Amino acid sequence: MYTRFLTTVIGAPLALALVAWPGGVPATVLAAVVLSLAYGEYAAMCAAAGYPCRIWWGTAWIVLFVIAAQGRMPVPDWLPEAAMFLGWAFLIVETGRPDRRPVAAIGSTLLGVLWIGGLGSCLVRLRFWDPAAASVSYMASARPLIAVLIIVWSLDVFAYLVGKLFGRNRIAPQISPNKTIEGALAGFFAAAVAGLLTSGLAGQTRHDGVILGAAIAVAGQVGDLFESAVKRDLGRKDSGSALPGHGGWLDRIDSLLFASGVAVWWLGGF
Repeated sequence: MYTRFLTTVIGAPLALALVAWPGGVPATVLAAVVLSLAYGEYAAMCAAAGYPCRIWWGTAWIVLFVIAAQGRMPVPDWLPEAAMFLGWAFLIVETGRPDRRPVAAIGSTLLGVLWIGGLGSCLVRLRFWDPAAASVSYMASARPLIAVLIIVWSLDVFAYLVGKLFGRNRIAPQISPNKTIEGALAGFFAAAVAGLLTSGLAGQTRHDGVILGAAIAVAGQVGDLFESAVKRDLGRKDSGSALPGHGGWLDRIDSLLFASGVAVWWLGGF
């Protein structure tokens, strides 16, 4: 627990500093790097389990997702054509491989792209979302994203601590034996309170802030369970070991991926 706490104390302020940096470039680069590292962990887990997930194809799509989501510069006109070309090229290459396993390769690759890249790009969208103008702008502050980060961190911290200290009833023992109903409820209420306290940052009324916090709590815990289900299917306990006490990058952002998708929808960023 000490190692986990130390990693959080060092990592959280650094992440907030990069997210809040004016202009949004460090936040965009950070998102692209972390999402690519998380996808690399996912691809490695797939490969170890016998699924030929194509890491470079997937990473290229994730970069395109980030480019499409950022508000720092106009989305290039060639972006849809690039995505379509990548899709065609990927299918052609998989068709021509001597060890053809198109269903396993395409399925595992695209699952990671949609999960990590599609939902992860919502984090970038939040960084450039201006609640006052109800639009994406490179001049926007990082307040909505900071609010979501605080809500998700509150969810994770309280769910972990209460589950560790007082958890007795397993919420999904076949998927994640360590997650408890007590921890889930504590995380839910902590996220709702965090939504109330950060409602101003997200441009919400207090009432809407509580609803946003509660929705993020549900989405975040579903995201956590989804990653646990994927890891169990692939025979892994952690996605990696990059973050001491937390596992891998994907372990750290699993709740955030689902939560950011809900937050972007609620705030009108789609």
